[in-house]
Parts: sequence; C-alpha cells; structure tokens
Amino acid sequence: MLILKQTDCFNKSIKFWKILGIYPFDVKWKFYEIYSKLFVFLFIFLYDGLMTINFYFLPRDLDHFVEEMIFYFTLLAVMSKAVTYMVAKKKIVKLLEILDSEMFHPETKKGMQIVTAAKKFNVKYWKIVASVSYYSNLVHILTPLIAHIMTPVPLLLNSCSYSFLSEDFKEMFIYPIYLYQAFGMHVNMLYNLNIDTFFLGLMIYVIAQLELLEEHLTNVTDENTYKAGTLRANCIHESDDSVLIKKLNKAIVHYESIYKYCSLIEDIFSITLFVQFSMASCIICVCLFRFTLPATNEYYMFLASYVTIMTMQIMVPCWFGTRIMDKSCHLSQAVYACNWTPQSRRFKSSLKLFVERANRPLSITGWKMFPLSLNTFTSIINSAYSFFTLLRHMQSREM
Repeated sequence: MLILKQTDCFNKSIKFWKILGIYPFDVKWKFYEIYSKLFVFLFIFLYDGLMTINFYFLPRDLDHFVEEMIFYFTLLAVMSKAVTYMVAKKKIVKLLEILDSEMFHPETKKGMQIVTAAKKFNVKYWKIVASVSYYSNLVHILTPLIAHIMTPVPLLLNSCSYSFLSEDFKEMFIYPIYLYQAFGMHVNMLYNLNIDTFFLGLMIYVIAQLELLEEHLTNVTDENTYKAGTLRANCIHESDDSVLIKKLNKAIVHYESIYKYCSLIEDIFSITLFVQFSMASCIICVCLFRFTLPATNEYYMFLASYVTIMTMQIMVPCWFGTRIMDKSCHLSQAVYACNWTPQSRRFKSSLKLFVERANRPLSITGWKMFPLSLNTFTSIINSAYSFFTLLRHMQSREM
C-alpha cells in the first residue's frame, strides 16, 4: 500500500518556523541558535516589553488604555506560544514522528481516504487563515503609511504610541520606529498563524485516527478482513479466536497510542491554551468596546476582521475539541456493530474492558482547568460580554 506521509500538510508552517526562530529540528547553519534567540528577543520580548512600559506613561483615562490594549493581549498570547516552542522542541519533533509512524498509518482504502481528507483540510484551513490574517494585518499596517504618502497628514504609530518617548524624538525617528512596529506586528501575526494552524492540524489528525479506529472496531470480526484460511467461519471456542483477540488487542493498542498522543499535545500546549483562552475573552471585550468609539471606516474594517480572527482562533479548536470527545465516546458503540455475539468469553471480556475504557472520552484541556469544547467557548463569549458591559458602565461614569 502507498505510504502516506501525514506531516506533509505542515510543510509551509515548518518553513515559517525556521524563519521565526522556533524551528524544532537540527539546522546545519551553526549560527542558527544565535539567530533564533536574537529574533525572538527583538520581536517577542523587546516588542512586548516596550508595550508594557508604555502603559505606565499613558494618560489615566479609559479610552487611551483600550486603544493600546487591542494588540497587547494578543501579543501576550503569542509570547506564550513562542516560549512553548523554544522549550518543547523535542516534544514537538516527537509529535511529528508519531504522526508518520506505522501505528498511525491507515491499512485500508477507506482509512487512506480518511487521512487524505484530513491532510487536505489542514492545507485548506492554513490558506484560509493566512488570507484573512494577511488582509487584516496589511490593512492595519499600510493604511496610515499610504495616507501619509498621498496626503499631507503626519505618520502615526498605530500599534503602540510609545508614550515614554518625547514627541521630538518620535518625530525625528518616526520612520525607523514605524518600521519596527509594523514588521514586529507582521512577525507576531506569522507566529499566530503558523502555531495555531499546526495545533488545529494535530486535533484534526486525532479525529482522523479515531475514525480509523472506529472502522477497525466495526470490522474486527469481519471474515473478509482476514487472509484466507486463517480463521474458521465462527470463532466460538477460546482455541479458535486467537486471530480475533490479536486484532482486538491491536485496536486497544491503537487507542492507547491515540490517548498518549492527546496527552502529549496537552502536555506541550496546555499552558499556552490557558493563556490564549484567557486573553481571548479580554481581546473580544476590548474590540467590542473600541467599536463604540469614533474611528475611520478603514479602522472599523480592520477591527471587524481582527475580532473575527480572534473569535475563530478559539471557536475552531473548541469545535474540534468537542468532536474529539464525541468521536472517542462513539468507539464504545462501534464495538457493538461487529459480530460479537457468537464469539468466545475471552473475546467478550476483552471487549467489555475496552468499552469501559472508551466510555471516558478523550479531551484536551487548558492547564487542567477547562476542556476544549463548545461549552468553554460559550463561557468565554459570555465573559467577554460581561467585561464589555462593565467597561461601558465605567465609560458612562467618566462622562
């Protein structure tokens, strides 16, 4: 059967990882480690640090703080992702190796179709998110620059005001500062794009593996799946069911491999998920509040695309997290779709143990506090709206 390399769908993301300094594999260039640390320092730690310092020098009113916080929460989430990649390189390599292992390789034509569909979805999803992300980012970056070139308006810093710098200093070095902010924002967008789509791709493959296992369990007693002469028509006695037991044990081992794979994903991304979902509520709240303040049509267009991306960033993983839980629960039902009634007591005992294990659904959690599910997404949206209402109340008191 044709060997299917499942990690091929991540090729674009992996190329960007190398540019962004978070490449988990060995690199021949001896200075890559220095480049990696310098790049991450300049566009993650220094970039976020300057924005943090800026808050201390802002005027003490809500409107100014909201304007500066639009990107700040996103940058904190991106920082957690970059740090995760820096400290968990070996585990990320292991994730990719498991995907291409023999255990996760499909053995049937239908299995090949399932995995191929998962690969195509991952590639398509990357392209969609990349298109929207590039549009939103470029509109935000280029609009002030184009307005400055085409009309006699001053070039304004639209990512962070850098209030700790004097107006004379900012006016003198406006172009280098603007270039650093614009390029830094673009780099942070690339971190978000290529880490989030990779994480979602891992979830898609978990679902695909559960579907492969479901097919295996459904056909575990199917005579057509065996080589001719291996097994008699009915395996009623314990001495006759060795092949069936072997196939069932293989399915159990496959299930345990999927469980360990989910645990490894959670081990790597658990803290990052907690930070991202916590920040997501703040981001949605701040963006909703910013819609109530005056701005140009171009800025509203950017804001709409930005809040859409931020919402999708948490909704899509929650959706597929729910699917993982549902698919894993369905395995116990798939077992009973096979011809299990005439089988031996030994086979039924193994089947019963598997069903008991499969009744506990697989899930991926954020810092052991919340699972990726639609219920979690609903809670985040409710929290964001509650914070938004609070900000509106504070604004009305200031007026």
